[in-house]
Amino acid sequence: MKCFYASPIQASRALITGLLKAVSGASGRLFTIALSGGTTPATLFEVWKREYVSCTPWSRIRFYWVDERCVSPSDEQSNFGLANRLLLGQVGIAASHYYRIAGEEIPEEEARRYTSIVRTTVPAMGGVPVFDYVLLGIGEDGHTSSIFPDRMDLLYTREPYVVSVNPYNETVRICMTGLPMIKARHTCFLVTGENKRGILQQVQDVRNIGKYPAAYVWHHARFPMLYASF
Repeated sequence: MKCFYASPIQASRALITGLLKAVSGASGRLFTIALSGGTTPATLFEVWKREYVSCTPWSRIRFYWVDERCVSPSDEQSNFGLANRLLLGQVGIAASHYYRIAGEEIPEEEARRYTSIVRTTVPAMGGVPVFDYVLLGIGEDGHTSSIFPDRMDLLYTREPYVVSVNPYNETVRICMTGLPMIKARHTCFLVTGENKRGILQQVQDVRNIGKYPAAYVWHHARFPMLYASF
């Protein structure tokens, strides 16, 4: 599914509306959502807080993270910190309803700990955790979930979460690997900004599966969804 909108706010509204419809249709069970960080999700979080608080069944949702920078939750670069400031903390989400990646801990140990949490709390199929929604972005270099083009191998590992390194500034991150992204019930890309138009075209070209992590995920996902605005 590919949808294009006139503004990031409209794209965010459409994504949230579709997500809440899926929650409603989930037969009363807990619903698992993996969040991303960066500037694009900031709009999503603000729209959700401003327009959808009263119609969101918060008690049935459990939040996880796709990736996290190895910083403290109070650091401005923290993906959890962004979501907490703009959404979770604003609507009073109980700490028991989300599972943050502890970026301040030793990366390798935290990747193993978070893998254990996900395997324990998220339903699995064939040994792979199956989230209801995995929310992803696309970097201008075609990366997604802190898997950069120089580490395509991280798409194929059996471990749900591993340590990765940003090759441009050598910052360390913990990220979701390929299988949980492509096996999710909904693999959802939110892409905004004119600077993303070119890479999005490249990602949608099947010939680039082996070149860009985002292209691999898009073309292999069980149910890929695109909400875009340029």
